[in-house]
Amino acid sequence: MTATDDVVCTRCGLPATRRTVTLDQDTVCSVCRHHEVKHTGIDWAERAASLAALADEVRGRGQYDAVVPFGGGKDGAFVLYHLVRELGLRCLAVTVDNRFLRPRAWGNCQAVLDGLGVDQVIYRPPMPLVKRLMRVGLDLAGTVCWHCNAAIAAVPVRTALRLGVPLLVHAHSVAEYHSYTGRTYADAPTGDVVDAEWYEMVTGLTFDKVAAALSDVDPAELEPFRLPDDAEVRAAGLRTIFLSNYLRWDERRQVGVIEEQLGWSRDVQEGIPAGFEYEKIDCFLVGTRDYLRYIQEGYGRGARLGAMEVRLGRMSRAEAEALGRETDGRRPASLDTVLGMLAIDEEELLDAADAYTTPGREFDLESVRRGEPLPDAAAMPR
Repeated sequence: MTATDDVVCTRCGLPATRRTVTLDQDTVCSVCRHHEVKHTGIDWAERAASLAALADEVRGRGQYDAVVPFGGGKDGAFVLYHLVRELGLRCLAVTVDNRFLRPRAWGNCQAVLDGLGVDQVIYRPPMPLVKRLMRVGLDLAGTVCWHCNAAIAAVPVRTALRLGVPLLVHAHSVAEYHSYTGRTYADAPTGDVVDAEWYEMVTGLTFDKVAAALSDVDPAELEPFRLPDDAEVRAAGLRTIFLSNYLRWDERRQVGVIEEQLGWSRDVQEGIPAGFEYEKIDCFLVGTRDYLRYIQEGYGRGARLGAMEVRLGRMSRAEAEALGRETDGRRPASLDTVLGMLAIDEEELLDAADAYTTPGREFDLESVRRGEPLPDAAAMPR
């Protein structure tokens, strides 16, 4: 089926221009089809038992049982809660300070880590390098977030290998929002691991392509963004899993748990609809990231959240589409800061985004509305 803005999933309302999504003969998207398996085709009690067995296997083998990526957001907070409180594992939180973490994110880090008694290590790259990587990501893939996605993928693995930690646990699999072959709810979780294929999926680029574009940068500076070879991970006996493959993932429910148990706090965010003040609250770049996605794929965070609520049975397709219309496509106020940091004008940004736009997607700049600044906008780096 041809991907155009006018063709949408008849179940969740996501457009056919959404990357990795295909529509079947009933015009139902591949993500919705795989979520049918999530809700009706998986023995979650059996999955939970296998996770408990894995926890028993790794517990007490070293100073830490598991490494968990955590930057103050809801997903990492829930992973830590489940591993520590429910499974009794000794965890190490690895935080990538992409230089855009918001004050509330740091407050949530303190509340969660203190509440659970979890140690934390922080990787903080120098800002001049971050700006270079933002520009390269924009030029090569139409994103300003490559540096963060790559570091979150690579640094926890590198940390686990360095300290001899046997398990690395990410929050949700790509199956929650995508339909990559071999990594859906219809596939066995043992194949859904942190590897070179996954790295390219979540970052949009190979490390080598980025390194080649920055040949004037000392390779040692870029090394933290390189995912260790799959063979190195296997040789070390490091297991990498996604918690959503072992328990039925429901972010709204999980937010209630971490709020009640750990004092985790919500916040407003650019492009996030009212009632969802738990979504991606940790980073100042979310507004720009979602705006670029809207330009390229025709949907934003509102449509994505609405689609998930439809799959969970809490919202109708009409309500989900209304949610997207209400919030998606707004030009974030923080974009002015991003443009200044990258020393480019808005036309250059739009040209870079257009180069990676899904065929069939028609972006109407004249219809774009301007968003309101965040209350903590003054804390955003310049």
